[in-house]
Amino acid sequence: MKNSDKKPPDYRDYNAFALLGQVGLYIAGGALLGVFVGHLIDSWLNSTPVATLIGLLLGLAVGIYGVFRLISSL
Repeated sequence: MKNSDKKPPDYRDYNAFALLGQVGLYIAGGALLGVFVGHLIDSWLNSTPVATLIGLLLGLAVGIYGVFRLISSL
């Protein structure tokens, strides 16, 4: 078999894993950032974890919105 007879590699599987990783990072990153900022606000205001929960929900919403934009651009 000659070098010119080789097929080029198929990167579809790698692209699928990369997309899955991006989706996970958007959702987890948004949630973690929201919890972190909410915790900072809670410690600054000496309050119960209300801001942490609001930050978590907002972070998840931003992450899901980012996933929606990522998927719709494909």
